[in-house]
Amino acid sequence: MKIHITNIYGQSSKSTALIAQNTVAKIARTLAFNELSIYFYDIKVDSPRELDKRLDGVLAGVANGDLVIFQSPTWNDMKYDEEFVKKLKAYKNVKIAFFIHDVLPLMFLSNRYLFKRVINFYNQADVLIVPSNSMLKLLRKQGLKVKKIVIQEMWDCLTDLDLPVPKQNDYLNFIGDPQKFSFANKWDYEIPLHLYSTNAPAEKEKVEFQGWQSPANLLLNLAEGGWGLVWSDNPEVEEYMKVCLSYKLSTYLAAGIPVVVKKGISNQKIIEDNKLGLVVNDLNEAVIKVKSLSSKDYQEYIEHTIHFAELLRNGFFTKKLLIETVHCLLRKD
Repeated sequence: MKIHITNIYGQSSKSTALIAQNTVAKIARTLAFNELSIYFYDIKVDSPRELDKRLDGVLAGVANGDLVIFQSPTWNDMKYDEEFVKKLKAYKNVKIAFFIHDVLPLMFLSNRYLFKRVINFYNQADVLIVPSNSMLKLLRKQGLKVKKIVIQEMWDCLTDLDLPVPKQNDYLNFIGDPQKFSFANKWDYEIPLHLYSTNAPAEKEKVEFQGWQSPANLLLNLAEGGWGLVWSDNPEVEEYMKVCLSYKLSTYLAAGIPVVVKKGISNQKIIEDNKLGLVVNDLNEAVIKVKSLSSKDYQEYIEHTIHFAELLRNGFFTKKLLIETVHCLLRKD
């Protein structure tokens, strides 16, 4: 018996979707998983016969009785994902776990019509890995029937860098495109915003544009201090953050800096229970709390965050969920 995991290629190296899948697959390989490589492309160029041949190539290493963890979605259109799983189901005694990274009908209002189709797709899984309990509750309401569930809790952010201990600085770090997170273009608060993005924001006195950084340089810059901000002023994105997992959250924590998040985020309990940062209702409250925090209290947050960061830097959240998933696939209880 072999254990396989899918992994996408062909997107931009800056794509969070690609980075997330590549990171999971890298960790899985340390557990002796075999990779099933999937190239990102426009499937409309394939006839049904060509798509079938393409899938045969991807699944060439799969045999009867194997286990497969399918990272969902592949971003190659629902049709590709459905045909992929259909072909897997043709193998005898193959068991499949779906690892949900994103749920398309929840990401965009224009995709709501896909919900029934997506739920029917998920219901083919023997085990489902979901980002959070809040996501599970939402999917159950939509008709999810899979009994065996693994909760992810947090993305990992691998690094072997020797990062410095962050210093208390009254500024917020934010990773995100100001075209999507428009609050960065309207930043008029007392404390600076250090913005990491390919696209520059509107000129604001308190916004310090850092540009795009490689993963290693990003962690080194973040580790200089301050706070990591997880935020959106877009109601649609804000609702999605209540059920999905933020990759930038893990990046901040892996750098060793505490975070500022909006109340209701899916990771809120982990942040509060492990004293990893501030949970606030709005940015005004965030600024007030950051400015008024004592050096002693900040150092306490740093201490908790640096300890927690070891989990993320070494891939322990992903290792835990992958091992738990294998147990769920093989055990009857």
